[in-house]
Amino acid sequence: MNVKYFVSYLGLIPFLYLCLDGYYLEILQINFILDLSLLMSCIIFTFIGAYNWNFKVDQKWLELYGFLPSLLSMIILTMNILGFSKSYLLLLMVVFFLVQLLCDFLLSLKNIFPMKYYLTLRIPVTSVLTISLSLIAALY
Repeated sequence: MNVKYFVSYLGLIPFLYLCLDGYYLEILQINFILDLSLLMSCIIFTFIGAYNWNFKVDQKWLELYGFLPSLLSMIILTMNILGFSKSYLLLLMVVFFLVQLLCDFLLSLKNIFPMKYYLTLRIPVTSVLTISLSLIAALY
């Protein structure tokens, strides 16, 4: 099994647990669940962008495309510190993940990214992640 796939699917466990806890177990405080979900989703979004960096090829547009998730994550985290609604920020992250998924699909169609990676990893992981984030955002 490919380690990237294993780690990617493993990364969904905290989000699934936070959904379970928020709706049924009620061990953790809602604000903690929202904050942790926001922080973890920003980290994952940044990693998705970093995957697009290729130091062997000098393609400025691809480097910029790979940098955008880091920039957007920093803006989201800053907005969180400034007191914006955590539910709103989580839903904004859902939009960012879905836009990234669509862009990666278009790049896969152009053979810039491997289609197998897109079909077996990005679609399932992003689907579960965005559903989890939406459910968590609805807790507040």
